[in-house]
Amino acid sequence: MFEELNTISGDLQAVYSMGSTTGEFLTKNFSTGTYPGTVYISANPHIQTHNIGQRFHASVRLWEEEWDEKLRTVPPKRVVQRAKNIEKIYPNKRLIIHFIQPHYPFIGKTGQKIRHSSMTGNGIIKNERSYSSIWDRLESNEISQDQVRKAYRENLQLTLPHVQNLSKSLKGKTVVTSDHGNALGEWGIYGHPGSTYIPPLVKVPWLVITDAVRKEIVEETMSDGHKQTSSKKTEERLEALGYKR
Repeated sequence: MFEELNTISGDLQAVYSMGSTTGEFLTKNFSTGTYPGTVYISANPHIQTHNIGQRFHASVRLWEEEWDEKLRTVPPKRVVQRAKNIEKIYPNKRLIIHFIQPHYPFIGKTGQKIRHSSMTGNGIIKNERSYSSIWDRLESNEISQDQVRKAYRENLQLTLPHVQNLSKSLKGKTVVTSDHGNALGEWGIYGHPGSTYIPPLVKVPWLVITDAVRKEIVEETMSDGHKQTSSKKTEERLEALGYKR
């Protein structure tokens, strides 16, 4: 889907992620060692729940600061706005900028019409009603694969222009990639369960955009202001994004 919809110039190839979920991706890539030359800007709360943030020079919690209550997610435009400002604060740091999209909640017209709850596949209670996950609904034929695919396409189409905008602003080498994919019934799998290493879940794009001038990265100690502690807001955001039930 990315190869089909991408409009960003660069060297595109496929690589394999180390995880089929965000948590697995984070722990397998960053749970050992420290990264004093890197700032992690995240719309996804998993960086906090997996105690990853303190391993970087700084971590920025967009899910707390840029949340859209109507969409129940962090819109891509807000991610870009904050990332541009943060690069000015940390001009000599690598930036990891973690968008939520194209992951649901869906922000396009088609996707917003699809009622769903948790991505865990078990459903959760909302307002005294049980809403099944999008994957349960797809597996039980309550919604069609075409509907789900269209909703994901919308999410990606709405996000790519913001990613392109950001890529033109960032200094140095930029890579556009994903932590994991999703399965729509391949091998009888729906969504992206953990430790499931099939191509739809772990084969991801790797788009390299090279600037003529590379950054000079300065390795410093991690900021003391980003210790990872669980918070009610983090739990609420994870639930809204489909990670809790």
